[in-house]
Amino acid sequence: MRYCKNINRLLRSGVLLLALTTWIVVAAGNHAHIRNAELVLRDDVWTLDADMDIQFGRALEEALNKGVALTFLYEFQLVKPLKYWFDDEVVTERRAVTLNYHALTKQYLINYPQQQKVFDSLGEAKRELGIIHDWRLVPHATLEKNQSYQAALKMHLDTSKLPKALQLDALGESDWELVTPTFSWWVKETQR
Repeated sequence: MRYCKNINRLLRSGVLLLALTTWIVVAAGNHAHIRNAELVLRDDVWTLDADMDIQFGRALEEALNKGVALTFLYEFQLVKPLKYWFDDEVVTERRAVTLNYHALTKQYLINYPQQQKVFDSLGEAKRELGIIHDWRLVPHATLEKNQSYQAALKMHLDTSKLPKALQLDALGESDWELVTPTFSWWVKETQR
């Protein structure tokens, strides 16, 4: 009887240890998902606003802090579904954003296509990477009134922009994989 109690105690502590180890491994890995996204009409142009949660694993943080630039690719697509044919692609846009660490100033730099922002901590920089505001995509007149469109957004780490030596290490390694699931939603043009 005493032997069974010891085995039960060991099994429970083993299950607890396994669950804790799994949580630590998941918490230490890369993670990204899109919380929400929407098209907003501003100054006769459809613009994209989105909010994402981005977490880096140890390998990405170490590489970044050792001077490796990380390039993230944001991809947006808007299609008009057609009943008897392939969907009609209205717009496909890509935007590359690069995150660097500047060792002398101990600051993180985010380089957008036409501007640069500076942050004192990696947490602040990751929050900025997770926000898209006023990404100008298509003129208002492009979308037909009372027509529904399918929008999709995705973000991933562009490993092809890593130094050649790291590109080989990154092949098939989950430590270097950072990608959001595709976030899709419907847009209906009703404003004219």
